[in-house]
Amino acid sequence: YDGEVPDTIEELTTIPGAARKTANVVISNCFPDNAAGIAVDTHVQRIARRMGLTRSWEPPKVEADLVRLIDRSEWNHVTHMMIDHGRAVCRAPRPRCDECPIAIARDCPSFGRLAR
Repeated sequence: YDGEVPDTIEELTTIPGAARKTANVVISNCFPDNAAGIAVDTHVQRIARRMGLTRSWEPPKVEADLVRLIDRSEWNHVTHMMIDHGRAVCRAPRPRCDECPIAIARDCPSFGRLAR
């Protein structure tokens, strides 16, 4: 691409080592007007399942479920929030439900079902 960072999923995923998750991260952070989806890593997948936003374990299906539920203008923000929440609070295998504002409010479908 002659030293230029591509701004579409289709172009970015032609670069060796850049799959859809990486392409979504690049686009959402560098070209937010071109957002094509939500970057689904292990944290996003775990949080989405625990919150009942998806039943899938497959990142493309998790992404499809999330983009149907979340407004496009929030995709980048939600991705980062879910990653941070998954790293700090809703961790695998032991979530910190006692520190989670969602679980404390009893709005989390997984509250009380997860190992402590």
